[in-house]
Amino acid sequence: MTADVEHLTALRENCGVLVPGQRLALRVTGGDRLAWLDRIASNPVAGEPVGRCVLATLMDGKGKLRADVRMLVLEDQILLDVPLAARAGLLRVLDLYIINDDVVVTDLGDRTAWISVIGPKTGECLEEAGLPVPGRWTRRADVDAETAPDPEAPDVVHSEAALAVVGSVLAGEPGVDLLVRADDVATILERIHAAGGRAVTVEALDIVRLEEGVPWFASELDGGVIPLEAVLDDWVSVEKGCYPGQEVVARIRNLGQVARKLVKLVAVGEHAFAPGAELIATGDREGKTAGAITSARFDPTADATRALGFVKRAFWKSGTALVCGGVPVSVDSITDD
Repeated sequence: MTADVEHLTALRENCGVLVPGQRLALRVTGGDRLAWLDRIASNPVAGEPVGRCVLATLMDGKGKLRADVRMLVLEDQILLDVPLAARAGLLRVLDLYIINDDVVVTDLGDRTAWISVIGPKTGECLEEAGLPVPGRWTRRADVDAETAPDPEAPDVVHSEAALAVVGSVLAGEPGVDLLVRADDVATILERIHAAGGRAVTVEALDIVRLEEGVPWFASELDGGVIPLEAVLDDWVSVEKGCYPGQEVVARIRNLGQVARKLVKLVAVGEHAFAPGAELIATGDREGKTAGAITSARFDPTADATRALGFVKRAFWKSGTALVCGGVPVSVDSITDD
């Protein structure tokens, strides 16, 4: 097998490990941290127990995404997992939201790093390495029930070696992300490799997440995207109190649909689709612009190029035939509604 195929096999069937370098952690402390986050995040965190991971987004008043964020509730702090690409702008915005609040936001990006362990054997690998395993790191049916952790256990755990360990959302399930001190990265990687974890590339992880339809910031989640367009429905709420962008989300849900949506795409063979490459309709709508590709990579195990892209409502159903640069492309919609 080539290195690419070996890496994909590890991620899909065994246990792949890497330092993606795409996310960083912010620490939120202070007595008002829960109420403050409840005012600005798209899902409620106040009242959540220690050990819970809350998926949310931060938006502007027009519902445009500023960042996708995981809020990890710890005993005396909340850790925010945010995109590295949004770092500078996000820190400015968060500072503006602190008015008379007892809140301190600390950038841990240069002092910590995320290690991702992806694959159905993740739990066994981490246990062999002497590292903690969160309770809800996977809901996949193909993980052995005897080795999968208790689904009722906390989402987030920690130890002396890891500041936080939580189920990964980088490439679908299953997988785990470990937040560790920057000085400890090499040591932790050695332990995971010794326990059977296979070092893999970000490129291989990218192929898997395109196959699973997982959007990344900033490839898909930047440039004025509304979370519901990127199929981040679980990351936003219309039940909780007001937050920036809530009215836009509520309006879209009341109307029933968005005008465009992120879909999975596939083309037979290897092709170099650039971000922003135009998707053109075929058939009755031949020649009309259907949307644009956001990310694409060749998958050697399928002899196919996998991609994500935003397409207009008329074209997002599975099986829709499009063309990109003269190459036939088929829509494999994330959802068919």
